[in-house]
Amino acid sequence: MKKMVWPIIAGMLLLTACQNSEPKAEEVNTPSKQPQQKVEIKKDNTFPYPNLLADNDQSYSLLTIGEQEEQTPIEKDEKIIKVVTNILSLPTLKMVEKIYPNLAIENQSSYILFDNSGIVYQSKSLKDLKSFLAKNSLK
Repeated sequence: MKKMVWPIIAGMLLLTACQNSEPKAEEVNTPSKQPQQKVEIKKDNTFPYPNLLADNDQSYSLLTIGEQEEQTPIEKDEKIIKVVTNILSLPTLKMVEKIYPNLAIENQSSYILFDNSGIVYQSKSLKDLKSFLAKNSLK
């Protein structure tokens, strides 16, 4: 298991660090005759890991830690995917702590739910997570 952890971490770091800086042909801007008005988008950068946050205020993002007890994968659970758009599953708490050292994890939570600004809910139980999502649906 230890032999697999480092290649997984290295692969994740490479995927997040590598970005194509060359614009595609359709993205190259040509000067237009009319000036374009730029809209400035302000983001709250107080959360240290924006890749864990939900894409918008109408959905959630989920981080699962460890092996799941359920027979059906969480990615196929209708109650979950109805309101959760992004799901990241990591095998161990140690791996989560290495990748996200500033993440405030309570009591070795198995499920951490995020909105577009930070952590919303943490639970060890999938049943409790489903109950929370049913009561706090954003759509």
